[in-house]
Amino acid sequence: MDEIPASVPIIAAVIGAGAALLGTALSFGRDWFVQRLKDGEQRTFVAIRLAAEFEDFAIRCALAAGDHGEPQIQSHGQEEYIARYSTPKFEIIYSEYEWRLIPKDLLLRVLEMPHLVQRAHTSIAWVSEFCADPPFYEAYYSERSLKFGHLGLAALKLAQDLRVRHGATPVIASIDPDDSYDLESHLDEIIADVSKSKHAASKVTDVTDF
Repeated sequence: MDEIPASVPIIAAVIGAGAALLGTALSFGRDWFVQRLKDGEQRTFVAIRLAAEFEDFAIRCALAAGDHGEPQIQSHGQEEYIARYSTPKFEIIYSEYEWRLIPKDLLLRVLEMPHLVQRAHTSIAWVSEFCADPPFYEAYYSERSLKFGHLGLAALKLAQDLRVRHGATPVIASIDPDDSYDLESHLDEIIADVSKSKHAASKVTDVTDF
């Protein structure tokens, strides 16, 4: 009876080990691919959900920025201009999002927004306390219009970038085909009108001082 060469068991062992490694690699590759698909779906969901929050905030910014108050008789009997819309706040519930799925450049802009909104509130509060005079409170409303006009544009641009980066249209389509309202144009117009009014008022002040 012929003897089995000594190399045969070694070759068989090598083949067995190679097959085991190949099986492990294929399993790992399959799991990696499945996880990539899952992350991609979750990434799109997180991005679109965040974009909707920023779009909603931009709408609230437009309402506040375009609000110059309406006259109301106060308890002291004098008429004063009172805001119709509250000054917007923006808060993120951090536990609701899988932040690792958001690209770093967009993530930085998302996380900066609450700080920028808080800075705007601080500036408006300072103007309200030291510069705004009744009954019109022009300085207060002008500051609020400019701050939240710019914040609204920043939020809208971030929402658009989040949507486009993840394969969606830049903005949410209106359900009304005849709806021609453009939020970005509205915010631009508010900023331009308030800036023009402030410039005209400063020229009048300069002439008066002279």
